[in-house]
Amino acid sequence: MTTTSITFQIDADKLPGINDSYLAQLWHIAQANPAEFGDVTACDFAERVGREIVRRWLAATPPELWHHQGRHAASRTTSSIHPEG
Repeated sequence: MTTTSITFQIDADKLPGINDSYLAQLWHIAQANPAEFGDVTACDFAERVGREIVRRWLAATPPELWHHQGRHAASRTTSSIHPEG
């Protein structure tokens, strides 16, 4: 049996500058990390990677601007008072 050990050295301060594909790989690495549950370094890294993923996703996702408007409440109130119209 051959045992292999693989070590990753990652500067977490450079997460904003890496490409999406590598960031996704880092997410998997962070989750597969064999460190003990609750390990401060492992938890911090996983959180930083996750936050970078969320930051990018939110930056690329436009907000819904007109879902709720004041006139919607007025028309609903009016139609509930006068169901015919």
